[in-house]
Amino acid sequence: MNDIDRELPSVKPEVEVIEELRFRRNKAGDLAHRQHRQRRIKQAWSSAILSKVATIGVQTLAVPLVYRALGEGGYAAYAAITASAGLIGILNLGIGGSLVTPIAEAAAGTDERRQAVLVQAGLIPLVLICLLGSLAIIPIVTFVPLSTLFGRVGTTGSLDLRVAALIAVSATLAAVPLSAVIFLRQAYQEMHFTSLIGAASNTFILVALVVATRRSTSLAVFVAIFVVAPVAAHALNLALLFTKRRFLLRKDGRSTWEDGHHILADGIRYLGASFSYVLIFQWPVYWIARSLPASTSAWFAICVQAVVLPIGFVIGFLQPLWSSTADAKARADYHWLDHQIKRGRAVTLAVGGSAFFALLFLGERLIHLWLRKPVSLDLLVRGLMGAYILLAIWEYFHFMLALGLGRLREATAAVFQRSVMFAIAVPLLTMIGGVRAIWCGMCCSVLLWTAWRLPRLLHVQPIPEGQV
Repeated sequence: MNDIDRELPSVKPEVEVIEELRFRRNKAGDLAHRQHRQRRIKQAWSSAILSKVATIGVQTLAVPLVYRALGEGGYAAYAAITASAGLIGILNLGIGGSLVTPIAEAAAGTDERRQAVLVQAGLIPLVLICLLGSLAIIPIVTFVPLSTLFGRVGTTGSLDLRVAALIAVSATLAAVPLSAVIFLRQAYQEMHFTSLIGAASNTFILVALVVATRRSTSLAVFVAIFVVAPVAAHALNLALLFTKRRFLLRKDGRSTWEDGHHILADGIRYLGASFSYVLIFQWPVYWIARSLPASTSAWFAICVQAVVLPIGFVIGFLQPLWSSTADAKARADYHWLDHQIKRGRAVTLAVGGSAFFALLFLGERLIHLWLRKPVSLDLLVRGLMGAYILLAIWEYFHFMLALGLGRLREATAAVFQRSVMFAIAVPLLTMIGGVRAIWCGMCCSVLLWTAWRLPRLLHVQPIPEGQV
């Protein structure tokens, strides 16, 4: 006993040293992960600026270039084909969005097997949907009369129109499984790759459009430029992702049905939230066009676009917070999460507040510079437009963080319910106060439903030490 007692004083310092070294190692690891996370966010922001510039360039120049090359009738056919093909995109069922948080958490835990199972559980249904959709849709586009498919623009029955429709449909179907690559890159905090490839794709589209306007008047050529280039970009992005992570293609014999079932369910929920864009922006424009004079509906549509552009620009910078939040939660980095929420709210209010005052006091001048024609908007409408930008940015910031914290079901339900409530109220609001009431209803829908519900989802309960 005496020998043991004499040894104890020397053992205790060794235990303390080991614990101190372990604490320092864990702290250094947390700091390294935090720095990596911040670096990825900055890279995503930097590349997003380049991507946005290229996107705005395409949006600004594409319409006049295509219109001049194809003429009024050809442009109408182009719009009908691309819009109809775009509806096929709903076949992705939102599965990509349901993969971000679970894959980010599995990547944080370096669980390669779990990552492979999740990716395969998400991609396999999308590939099957693409194949089944091809068997059902391509024969319809090939043999059904064009006038039945596209109305008046299809009465010519030209071969060029048929070929253009087949190209658009085929490319859109191929994009169904490839659409998940954006979300996979997001899950691995590699959105800068997606943005850079997207910027290159948009630059190619611009160059191809300029060349095509000088050498061709074929509808199929212009449709191919717009639909094939993005698909090729997604395919390249997916190939680079799998080249870097070959383990995602491994098959260990485990059934993916259970994971696929949950992914599909969450994907449909995410798709419902994504569909809110149609209910909030496109549905009011359609209803106003049906109910009010053409001059009023035209200006309302222009104002909606003036609101959508800044919101879309800011959303590009909020998107990286989804995967970084999931990574921080998986690593129990609650200090970073708390700091990110507080700083994000301050930035959101600052950016949204700046947009509010810019539209309130300079709205007419800004829209005049954009359209190159005089604009007359009353103070109330400008104020409501600016207020909605502020509220929409606030909503989307909390929506991204809620998804990252694993609250997808509650967050998507809140956003979808908000949009449905507003959509139902649109006819009544139009009768009560016209355009002013519509803008007021858009603001109130956020204030009454998501502005307070989504922030409540961001409460993170730290995991007690010793628990998994």
